[in-house]
Amino acid sequence: MREVPASGRGQPAFKQPRGKVIAMPTPAIVRRRRYVRWVMASLGAVLMAAAAGRIYLTITRRPSAEQIAGVSADEARIVQLVNAERVKAGLLPLKLSARLTVAARGHSYDMALRHYFSHHSADGVSPAQRIRGSGIDYTEFGENIYVDDFPDRQRLAERALAGWMRSPGHRKNILAPSFNETGVGMARAADGSTYITQDFIRK
Repeated sequence: MREVPASGRGQPAFKQPRGKVIAMPTPAIVRRRRYVRWVMASLGAVLMAAAAGRIYLTITRRPSAEQIAGVSADEARIVQLVNAERVKAGLLPLKLSARLTVAARGHSYDMALRHYFSHHSADGVSPAQRIRGSGIDYTEFGENIYVDDFPDRQRLAERALAGWMRSPGHRKNILAPSFNETGVGMARAADGSTYITQDFIRK
């Protein structure tokens, strides 16, 4: 009689038959899905890189004076026209100051809200006090103001410049060789009138 151990040792070994691997072609729909996923992943990577680049440029690029002050198209147009007159007269163009723009706009809003037209505010604040109060240092200053009640605002900037150039005092400010910075601010009153202030300084 033969004993058989519990571990199974001593049992006859049987060879397992080897299976044959047959390569099956990948269905066309699966290949298309893989391609679409690859394209979408690549596109996503490109978009992420573009977004990261835009964020980097936004953080590292110093904003312009126009961006800081939120200059409108009409305000920018006045600066452009004034500088064109200066260049025509052989003078250097004025640099736009964000702080001076905010100060000028503040005076225009005050005139529009309280319905007056003067270089001095209704409380008696002078242009010099307004500019100094905005934290701006200067050695010389000038100011032009203008009010326009035309319903058509298409050529507002051109009308303001034409009015100033006809006035000796305003023209003198625009063509003063000593000034090197400017700020322009507009405000619209409830009656539709537009008030414009342009400040000039020499630092």
